[in-house]
Amino acid sequence: MRRLLVIAFAICSCSQIESSAGARRCPVIGGDARVLLIARAPACKKAVRLFNRCAIGASLDGRLALSVMKVCEKTSLYRMSAKEREAYNAAIDACNAPYVMKRGTIYRSVAAHCRVDVMAEYAKRH
Repeated sequence: MRRLLVIAFAICSCSQIESSAGARRCPVIGGDARVLLIARAPACKKAVRLFNRCAIGASLDGRLALSVMKVCEKTSLYRMSAKEREAYNAAIDACNAPYVMKRGTIYRSVAAHCRVDVMAEYAKRH
């Protein structure tokens, strides 16, 4: 009986992992479609969520991050004071700085993820 419970638990756990992974997939295919999907997000939080679902770990992530920035800056970050804007820009620059001299698409992706995290954090405040 105990063995059956362990097996049932394992099966449920595996199916839940598979379904949550499937739910996290990007709803569109292709780079331009992903950029457009994020650009049409109604709010920063939604744009960030879509970025996290649609990022691929390559240079495309930079374009996706730009779409997130446009959404976030027009829906929530425009309310920042001059001092907050300065701190925001410094945080964005800090994301880019370690990778400026690096070559390879993964570095562009890491910097893009960092920038999106900064945008999400600042948007939460506003």
